[in-house]
Amino acid sequence: MVAIARRADEVGFDSIWAIDHIVIPASGVYVFGEEVYEQLVVLAHLAAVTHRVRLGTTVMVVPYRNPIVAAKMLATIDALSGGRLILGVGSGWLEEEFDTLGIDYACRGAATDEALDTFVSLWTRRDEGRSARFGEIRFAPTPVQDPHPPILIGGNSRRAIRRAVELGQGWHPTTVLSEADLVALVGHLQTSWEAAGRRGKPEIALGIPVFVTETPPDPEETWLGARMVAGSPENIVAELRRLAEFVTHFVIHVVARTCEELFAQLELIARDVLPGARLRS
Repeated sequence: MVAIARRADEVGFDSIWAIDHIVIPASGVYVFGEEVYEQLVVLAHLAAVTHRVRLGTTVMVVPYRNPIVAAKMLATIDALSGGRLILGVGSGWLEEEFDTLGIDYACRGAATDEALDTFVSLWTRRDEGRSARFGEIRFAPTPVQDPHPPILIGGNSRRAIRRAVELGQGWHPTTVLSEADLVALVGHLQTSWEAAGRRGKPEIALGIPVFVTETPPDPEETWLGARMVAGSPENIVAELRRLAEFVTHFVIHVVARTCEELFAQLELIARDVLPGARLRS
């Protein structure tokens, strides 16, 4: 993990991202494997061994953690990393995981909204402003980034768009969406953003699996249920440039079956894809 993060830092990736699962149900097969390290601990560790790359959560399942504790952990990561945190968040989808943690699955959306409001309140209000909500408290450190790390709302639905407009700085979809659905939701986000009087434009960070290969890919092949961009570097660059019409940057999921293949893919993407596509990765 450390070697991968350091290499990504060295070869030109803009960011590295960690997933979030606490427990994995024994029944069923999950392609992300059984050994998933705790997300925020991972990012704190990688902050210490990298220098340049941003550190992202893809996504943090907000209801899994006490919101005040989570706000403290996230602010600490941002402070110790020199302001490199990107906060991708979601309300969660794995009901069995909620059950194991004793968290109400049906209330996860409301819990997410409340927690995000708590994060921003603790990070941006002065002590007297916090006291009205939390009592007489002091909260420090606050994030290095002003006013706080960017919050990107994960999810492939109109509910995620609503949350992005009300509580975030952007949207973090994946290519589990069909292209038609992606385009429709991008349009809905932009319209809703303007209607809400939000300034500027929303960030749209598309999570997308990428695999460099000279073997012609099967157009129906997927990775983690998402459409995969695979093929020669030239073909991948062309496809990413086309998709860039709809999004502001990409979160590349490097597809690999072994560590050796992962390092090889990192090198190929950094050398032959990133410069041509001019991506945020």
